[in-house]
Amino acid sequence: MKKILFISPANSVHSSKWINFFLHNSNYKITWISFYKKNQNLFIDKNIDYHELTFKTFFKNYLLLKKILKNNYHLAHLHYIGKFSYLLLMFNFRKLVISPWGSDLKLVKKRSFKFSLVKKIIDKADIITVDADFMKKEILRFTKKKKNIHRINFGTNTDVFSYYDRYRQFSKLKIISLRNLESIYSISTLIKAAKILKDNDADFEIDIYGMGSLKDNLQSLIKSLNLNESVFLKGKFEYDKLPSILEKYNLYISTSTTDAGVAASTSESMSTGLIPISADNSENKFWITKDEGLLFKTSSPEDLAEKIIEFYNLPLDVKVKMSKNSRKKIIEFNSYMNEMNKMLKIYNAE
Repeated sequence: MKKILFISPANSVHSSKWINFFLHNSNYKITWISFYKKNQNLFIDKNIDYHELTFKTFFKNYLLLKKILKNNYHLAHLHYIGKFSYLLLMFNFRKLVISPWGSDLKLVKKRSFKFSLVKKIIDKADIITVDADFMKKEILRFTKKKKNIHRINFGTNTDVFSYYDRYRQFSKLKIISLRNLESIYSISTLIKAAKILKDNDADFEIDIYGMGSLKDNLQSLIKSLNLNESVFLKGKFEYDKLPSILEKYNLYISTSTTDAGVAASTSESMSTGLIPISADNSENKFWITKDEGLLFKTSSPEDLAEKIIEFYNLPLDVKVKMSKNSRKKIIEFNSYMNEMNKMLKIYNAE
């Protein structure tokens, strides 16, 4: 049995979905290291050798990592180049795979100290995976070396996120947002768009799920715009309950100012047939065409409100068709099993 080491944030469902596949679908013994504290709602299988390297000092994390790496792993896979992942530069690996998630590259300024560290990790990697074609160009921003780069999406389990027929009847707008309450996700854009909807006497309700440092600021914005009866910050949710949560809504909105590939919440919502409206950045123009949903100008509450009203006014038969097309797009291009099997072939290649 081969040993595989994952270095991946345990506060993200991306990590658990990826790791659990290889735990149950391959001949590997799994060790998982996280430089972030585990999300309380995240289940970690008892068969995984799990460690948190969350000491405040570099040296304590180094000593624990050194002890773990004595196991001589067949390969190590780093997901997300972030907190303390630079420790990996101090060790050698039989095979090192890295998977940047987007912001860990896009937000790094050239000629900064962090840029030089990210460059060294990229140069050290034997294999790189990305979930968006433009990320290949981002890689080349850090290195001139020819790298072995593969396009692997995170994938959505379309059996778990099954189709729900929600557009046979339609009256009130029931809107859901699933992005965290951080500046990069621009939740304020959605709240300001809600004010425009209210001023136009639209019948709507918006539930915003997620946590983050801007919670108090966003709650104050909701109050100042007199939206307390229309817009709600719902906080955390249990991930395994998400499919049933999505059934309550007839419109999904993502206001993120940047994504790498398709956001997990966007893909999962579309898999259930929930029609998306998303900012027109990154790869969203591929994932969401006029056949599946609508795009609005990034960070523009006015354009977002206009697109919501446009969606509301669509005939029911058009909504039903867009709903089915949304699921079809995810099945064809972002199937969890297909994407993970691609990765399994890369792991097994000698």
